[in-house]
Order: sequence, then structure tokens, then C-alpha cells
Amino acid sequence: MLYQIMFFNPELSRMRFAKLNMESATIFAAIFFLMNVSEISDDCNGMMRRALAECSWNNCSSKTQRELCMLLRRVQCCHHMKFYDGAIVLSRVFFMDITKFAYSFVNFVKIGYNSKGQT
Repeated sequence: MLYQIMFFNPELSRMRFAKLNMESATIFAAIFFLMNVSEISDDCNGMMRRALAECSWNNCSSKTQRELCMLLRRVQCCHHMKFYDGAIVLSRVFFMDITKFAYSFVNFVKIGYNSKGQT
């Protein structure tokens, strides 16, 4: 889709070009939303961790202390959304990496297209 936008063909109608642009913007917005939700989830997890560590849980009953310790243990790892058993971790940094890769790929194809003498 980015390829079609970058190499705007005059035979392509303005409506089709606008549709391609809107589809691209929608896809990027959806991906950013997913990455941002993952980041917000991790931020909330960090706030929970700090709140549990700073509360005076040692003044509570032993049962409550045990439950708070178990809860504290659960919130100590990061809570970004992960795919493929942690190989892909969704975050804003990953979104920027995807965006940079897409931009670099389109520029690479564009350079190759222009070096063949076609404009």
C-alpha cells in the first residue's frame, strides 16, 4: 500500500489515492493504539508496584501481609503485551522501529526504481 502511495501513478484516480492514504493512516493509527495500550498497561503495573512497596503493609495482619507479598511478586515483572513467547514486545519503541523500517524500505524501493532510469 505504501508502495502505491509513493509511486503515484497519474492513471490512478484521486479518489483511489485518497482511499489508499486513509487506509494507511488507519492502519498506522490502529498499530499505534495497540502499542500505546501495551505501554499504558506497563505504566499502570509500575504504579501498582510502587504503591505496594511504599504502603505500610508490615503493619497489617499476617494474612494480609502474605497476600500483599504475593501481589507484589506478581507485579514485579513488566506487563507489556508479548507475542511469540516474548520475542515481540509491543511498545512505543517497537512502533517507531516498525515505522522506520517501513520508511526505509519504501525509500530503498524508490531508489532502485529511479536508478533504472524510470521516473
